[in-house]
Amino acid sequence: MTSATESELRKTIHDLEQRLEIALLSANQVWWEWDLPTGILKTHAIKDCILGYDLGKIRHHEEFWMDALPPEEREPVRKSLREHLDGENDFWEMEHRYRDPAGEYKWVLEAGKVLERASDGSPLRMVGITQRIHEKKQQEQALKEKNEELIQALKLKDMLLAGAAHDVKNALTAGICAAGLLREQNRIAGPELELIEDSLRQSAKLIASVQELAAGQLTQLEDDRVDLTHVIQSSSDFYRLSAQAKGLDLRTQVQVTNIRRLDGSALRRILDNLVGNAIKFTSHGEVSIVDRSTGNEVIIEVLDTGRGIPHGQHEKIFVPFNRLASDLEGSGLGLSICQNLANKLGGQLAYHPNRPTGSIFRLNLPISAV
Repeated sequence: MTSATESELRKTIHDLEQRLEIALLSANQVWWEWDLPTGILKTHAIKDCILGYDLGKIRHHEEFWMDALPPEEREPVRKSLREHLDGENDFWEMEHRYRDPAGEYKWVLEAGKVLERASDGSPLRMVGITQRIHEKKQQEQALKEKNEELIQALKLKDMLLAGAAHDVKNALTAGICAAGLLREQNRIAGPELELIEDSLRQSAKLIASVQELAAGQLTQLEDDRVDLTHVIQSSSDFYRLSAQAKGLDLRTQVQVTNIRRLDGSALRRILDNLVGNAIKFTSHGEVSIVDRSTGNEVIIEVLDTGRGIPHGQHEKIFVPFNRLASDLEGSGLGLSICQNLANKLGGQLAYHPNRPTGSIFRLNLPISAV
């Protein structure tokens, strides 16, 4: 090989090394080569090391970097390296920390491979890369701490919900007992007492839903013969006075009889939530409960002429504690509970815009007629 050819080859190799170093540095990486018999560990970079060391002034030896490890990490790093050097694995990779010139420990990811061994198998030369991941580790730690704070906040929320629900349920139970005594003593009777008792019982069921949600579960559902027409009419009667108070027309469109096998209490809870929401968010016009069931599927729609759901918010309405506006009453639990009940019944609850204004909530349950 002529001197000119050798010079050109060295220049080509130097250019390739420069390009490699630039590419690695763009990813917060440097590459190194380790001569194991001498312990010389040379770090290659076109500028200072990613940890801040001046590569022209440090000692390029394995002892320098071993000393830069935190005392508690030195033995684990040595053990991991020894396993690779002894041939127990084909590739070495490990996350650990190095001390920087300011004395602070920074996270890195190192990976490498023995490229040359002696005839007896002992390692001679190893090449690898070091990537700075300190900022990533800090972000992961911050996210972990935030998640832990969120978990604690959710636990506190569940405790508050469970406690409040327990107290309210006790008050409702007392009200139900008082209404029963009034009936027994004939001090009040008729549709008014029935409405009071029904209201108290339904409120107790709603509080039970809050308790179930706080416990992270819903009750085991029943499998009964249920008259959908009766369930729909009962929900309508329950809210008729509330609708009249706002000047709304509360309509039902039902079949003469529609006997299905499902949990009637769960269906009633879904309808009460949907009808109650429809009345709350409708200032004028009407609210309708329509039974569109077919031979093998229960299909019930609750329609209103209210404000509707803004575009882009449709998926969020089923998220627990989500409210579309801060000025709205309620905890944001109702639709989440309804969706969970619908799913547990084997069906689904979906939202559709009503035209020209308002909302349609459609409940589909794959239940066969009895």
